[in-house]
Amino acid sequence: MVYYEKLGYKSFEEYTLDYDDSLLTTNRTYEFFVDWEKVFGNLENKVVEINILNSLNKIGSDKVEDKFIEILKKYPECVPILPLVLAIRDKKVDVIDLTTQTFKKIDFSMNNFKLDEVLTFSRKTGLLNLFNEIDDLYSYLTGTEVGLDTNARKNRSGHVFEGIVGDLLEKSIENNPQYSLTSEDSSIKTKRNKRADFVIYKDDIPLFLFECNFYSAGGSKPIETANAYIDLQKKISDLDMTFIWITDGQGWKKMFTTLKFAMRSIDYVLNYNMLKDNIDNILF
Repeated sequence: MVYYEKLGYKSFEEYTLDYDDSLLTTNRTYEFFVDWEKVFGNLENKVVEINILNSLNKIGSDKVEDKFIEILKKYPECVPILPLVLAIRDKKVDVIDLTTQTFKKIDFSMNNFKLDEVLTFSRKTGLLNLFNEIDDLYSYLTGTEVGLDTNARKNRSGHVFEGIVGDLLEKSIENNPQYSLTSEDSSIKTKRNKRADFVIYKDDIPLFLFECNFYSAGGSKPIETANAYIDLQKKISDLDMTFIWITDGQGWKKMFTTLKFAMRSIDYVLNYNMLKDNIDNILF
């Protein structure tokens, strides 16, 4: 069972009540919303091709298709950019042509595209007309990249929470030179594929293993994680280490029964606020 007395609680019920009351409503830092380095990095090596296609906004609508064909023939390296204009990263796009009742896989790679297929796609999706409607393709694609980057927020969410916890752990030991912190530590042999999120060593001896998760919503994943960490606790105990599971988020509100069950088997189950208030009591 969680060492709730070491955390300053008089009972397991008092501890679980405080856990539930102090869950974070979000883990969003300022860096969570858009990865600007990624956005501009994705466009950096396409600047020349973007500027070539951008010249189409200077062409009248009655001649833009002829100029578009001319550009693709002369500069085939512009073809891979076209799906991005429609917020598609794939270089091969599946589409059903209702006119002919046929399925097509349109290739937008520089060396394998078929001009007639790309032209038909660009015409029927409205991509071709778009060049007369926008003033600057680079600015337009910057917005597209920002939109596509929001799809990565779910994956970024877990890493952001790890970063928040890691920063707190680093600050907690910075004045204690005998302590050291490692992240993504694979040296602790627990017969599982995943590396430990964090391990704190004292005089080069591993003492504390941390795992971090943040759940904004419920589902099967948190339940699977809780069960897996009950098993991990047994392995960590055999190594004479302390297991600390830092898990947070409003998702636990709907699955608190599952979490309470895990709390009865794990050394420490803490949310971020509880970790912040108790880390010194646990480590020192």
